[in-house]
Amino acid sequence: MQGKIQSVQHRLQAKQEQWNKTWQRRRRNPDGVSVPIFLVGCGRSGTSMFIWQLEKSWQIELYNEDHPAAFDVYRLRGHDVVESLVNKSTAPFTLFKPILDTVQTMSLLNHFPGSKAIFAFRHYTDVINSSLKKFGTYNRINHVRGWMKEDFAEFAVCPPPEATKAIIRELWAEDLSPEEGGALYWLFYNRLYYDLGLHDDPRTILIRYETLVTQPREQFEKVIAFLEAEFEEKMVEGVHARSINKNDPPPLRPAIMSACDALYDELTLHAA
Repeated sequence: MQGKIQSVQHRLQAKQEQWNKTWQRRRRNPDGVSVPIFLVGCGRSGTSMFIWQLEKSWQIELYNEDHPAAFDVYRLRGHDVVESLVNKSTAPFTLFKPILDTVQTMSLLNHFPGSKAIFAFRHYTDVINSSLKKFGTYNRINHVRGWMKEDFAEFAVCPPPEATKAIIRELWAEDLSPEEGGALYWLFYNRLYYDLGLHDDPRTILIRYETLVTQPREQFEKVIAFLEAEFEEKMVEGVHARSINKNDPPPLRPAIMSACDALYDELTLHAA
């Protein structure tokens, strides 16, 4: 009985919060104009935590990667669908999380005037450990093996830069461990920040998970300022750093570890 009462209370609270957001949007964004925002990077980089914190605000309408209106099997639907959802939104910002479509970031920014991108990254050891735990031992390495066999056909809609593909090909070997496959997966997605030219594009901000969770207020304020939005205290409520270095680092051969270290250091240097 207690569980049913709590469930009803939770649903009522959620409805109240949604009503409050709708009321705020009508009052504070009367023209109903919404700006599309794309959160990209590599999966398991703390992006779910980040978007749910932002979604607490009335300013953000969220379409997560599993939302059927915006995504089909975790892939972002066509530009016409995205445009329709943005036009329908009354929130100042419509946030999409097309993590698997990070390769399309520049295309999205160029197609939607005024849009912005948030590129999130996290240390590769934690991403690898989290990926294998979440998606199974062979998920990441099977992705990379497919890229090698099919020349990155997974990204046929928007092929990745040759520089990104070359790095993965150079480090690939048939006897890679699942952990090393996860490392190449991390390298591929995070290398796109540079190879797509996002590091030179003022429409993109780079955020580092480790800094985000250890200095949440400072980091969220930077992101909100980048969006030209209004910071709200609720955005940082409950953010913690307990997931950093939670497990031992996975074993990686020296060449792969060196490439990951170099990229992580470079990203850290350029992060907000």
